[in-house]
Amino acid sequence: MPSSDVAAPSPLTRTLLTHLQLLDPVTWLGPWQCFCCGVLATGLRWSDVTPADGLKFFLACGLIGPLLTGFSQSINDYFDRHLDAINDPERPIPAGRISLAAARANFILTGLLAVGNMLVLYLVTNSLLILALGLGGLWLAYAYSAPGFRLKENGWLGTTAVGLGYCLIPWLLAAHLFSRTPDFPTFHLALGIVNALVAMGLITMNDFKSIEGDRKNRLRTLPVLYGERGAMLIAFTEINLAQVIFVATCFYFGHPTIGWLGLAFFIPQMIQQVQLYQAPHDSRLLTSLGRNAAGRSLISQSQTGAHPGFIRFLVGSNLFTVTALTSLSVVHGYWR
Repeated sequence: MPSSDVAAPSPLTRTLLTHLQLLDPVTWLGPWQCFCCGVLATGLRWSDVTPADGLKFFLACGLIGPLLTGFSQSINDYFDRHLDAINDPERPIPAGRISLAAARANFILTGLLAVGNMLVLYLVTNSLLILALGLGGLWLAYAYSAPGFRLKENGWLGTTAVGLGYCLIPWLLAAHLFSRTPDFPTFHLALGIVNALVAMGLITMNDFKSIEGDRKNRLRTLPVLYGERGAMLIAFTEINLAQVIFVATCFYFGHPTIGWLGLAFFIPQMIQQVQLYQAPHDSRLLTSLGRNAAGRSLISQSQTGAHPGFIRFLVGSNLFTVTALTSLSVVHGYWR
């Protein structure tokens, strides 16, 4: 029998956990991955790391994850509380676990901490580009959700904002902080765009899960505008364009082996896209993942009710893995 002696969380603990849920830590992983791959793609080796590099890495990880991404999630929860009441009523605000004043304080404090972090990074690096990238990411996060902009109400603008803020900016931030070679803008700009396009495609597919609520609230997401299959074709086009840019970048900058590997990955990717287009609601993979703890660990709490097509593609997508492999190959000088 379960023990009755297990103490319930204290009110303070519950409050802190609720504030953390607004920041949605699982969403920090994607931007962190882009940043870390960007650091590796500069060719930085462990033997070359200085204490100053360690400080920059620590500050940048805090800026990209809990602060910029956390701010974007928190402010989105605040301004989307009416949508969440339909699409995700267990979120803290519609569930009544936090007041509107406390939720507002959450994103305001997180935004102020983000600005403070940027200023410290500026003092460490003496680079205005750090401030430009950081403030650009903060503005995109605000404009995505806040009235007056509400980029998310337009499927094209919303997905572009997510791709730029969650992928391109972290990659360019990494390249600017750690690059020791003169190939910084072209090589890293291309790989940052690759990750941004993949994110745009995945966000489009993730919007399938909330299509009914979005229609009721007159949000012009791509699935609302073009239907599931039309939006799926747009997502596939963005992801395949990313693959083309990736392969071309690898060949141009002297990494032909990884370029050929990228071309080889096109085959299973195209097969998967055809299968998804033909049967977007096939939920067998989602069901099998839900049967075991290892599978559930692949999917965040907020994705458990997602469209089966999104989960199938998320698990099978390989572009982020390919860019990670490329980054490692640059570091160790392989694949020439």
